[in-house]
Amino acid sequence: MKNGLSRILLLVCLFSLPVNSLPAGEYYRWVDDNGVLHITDNLHNVPPKQRDNVNRIPAQESARVASIPFEKHGQVAIVQATLNNKKSAKFVVDTGASYTLISNALARELAIDVGQNPKTLPFQTANGLIEAPVTNLESITVGGMEIRNLPAAIHDAMTDPQVSGLLGLNFLSNFRMDIDTQKGMLYLEKK
Repeated sequence: MKNGLSRILLLVCLFSLPVNSLPAGEYYRWVDDNGVLHITDNLHNVPPKQRDNVNRIPAQESARVASIPFEKHGQVAIVQATLNNKKSAKFVVDTGASYTLISNALARELAIDVGQNPKTLPFQTANGLIEAPVTNLESITVGGMEIRNLPAAIHDAMTDPQVSGLLGLNFLSNFRMDIDTQKGMLYLEKK
């Protein structure tokens, strides 16, 4: 009887602890032999030979790091992005593109009007050189990571009607980035 009562009392004490007294999650950062930065929230994901070199990112800094699931279509990673705190849409992660690009339909949904004589820039695409109007997005957010006043081209270069744009280097270069294709995760860490 006394053992049973002790166990119940122990369980009651454990479950009545304040939640915020439990340890907060941490992230772990390391660079592999090829110089690629990796970030994970599970120490077991760090290769054993890299564990001596792992940097812990304390919970208070973790707002600088995001783990973002992506859809894989062939060799392309697609993530959800929110533009101008209004509209969520699918974007291709494109490290080969200088600029972020949005479709004409998405520009209309965001009430972006480039006017009669829009500022245009030339862009080299897989299909050749194009001229596209450029606008400034109020904000673009991916996995909680927001960049404000981001220049973006407007053009219907995407062949998949489910995709509304692409994230170019003018967004991605604000972060250290790692793509885990096996887990389908994009990791962004603010620079």
